[in-house]
Amino acid sequence: MFKNIKNYLKLIRVKHWFKNIIIFIPAFYGGTILEKTTLIRSIIGFFVFSLLSSAVYVLNDICDAEKDRLHPVKCDRPIASGAVSEKQAGVILALCILLPLTADILFFGIRFWLIIPVLYLILNISYSIKLKNKPVVDLVILVSGFVLRLIYGAGITGVKISNWLYLTLIALSLFMAFGKRRNEKIHCGDATRSVLGKYSDNYLNSNMYMYLGLFLVFYALWSMDTTVVPNMIYTTPIVIIIMMRYTYSLEKDETGNPVDMILGDKMLLALGVIYGIYIFVQLYFPEAVNEYLRF
Repeated sequence: MFKNIKNYLKLIRVKHWFKNIIIFIPAFYGGTILEKTTLIRSIIGFFVFSLLSSAVYVLNDICDAEKDRLHPVKCDRPIASGAVSEKQAGVILALCILLPLTADILFFGIRFWLIIPVLYLILNISYSIKLKNKPVVDLVILVSGFVLRLIYGAGITGVKISNWLYLTLIALSLFMAFGKRRNEKIHCGDATRSVLGKYSDNYLNSNMYMYLGLFLVFYALWSMDTTVVPNMIYTTPIVIIIMMRYTYSLEKDETGNPVDMILGDKMLLALGVIYGIYIFVQLYFPEAVNEYLRF
């Protein structure tokens, strides 16, 4: 029984729920995350998107079971390894769609932002069935998932976010997406993902670093907007160091999976914690540091 539960949790990739912290970003940078109502709405939104993203992972694994069996890492996935049957996976898939959409309606009502999780689901179902084999389109859909999370987080909390934040997130998402595709192509070949054969190594590598540069520029411009976070400019060197460490790990990692790389790198986690603490203190306890940053 416990083994089955473990396989089910592995199937829905609970570890990848980490990506859904994007839901908290609007309220965090908006200075309202400590408000009870905002925090509760953000937590509910987090679980709505977490279950929906799990539904996408399950559908992907059902569709890719044969190819996953040829992959050195993905062959251990529950469906590919036979630990979970396709029938069982289908039941979990249905639950991961119905539960979050029902929760969204019950807690938030019929509002505009209900379209966002539905749109996310439609895009990713289309991706799993057909669009994942279309070059560029596959990357756009991957990145759209992060942008939709950001918009959804802003919608359910009523927080207006900076336009620079949208551009920063888009550039960062594209950098990570290109990095993942590049490493998969280099280390696993084209057999495990059809679209990889349609990308050249140079295309993936050059675009990856182009979007890294754009991310750093957009972040620096965002950090100079004093209406967002006071003294945020001082975080730019930390972000540069974080990206230096991330690209260092990316060059060594075989799959380039952002979640595995971040959670598996203690230095990246430590730098992220330092960054988060600084922003948190600046937003919620500014008097504690502002005196020390006046020159």
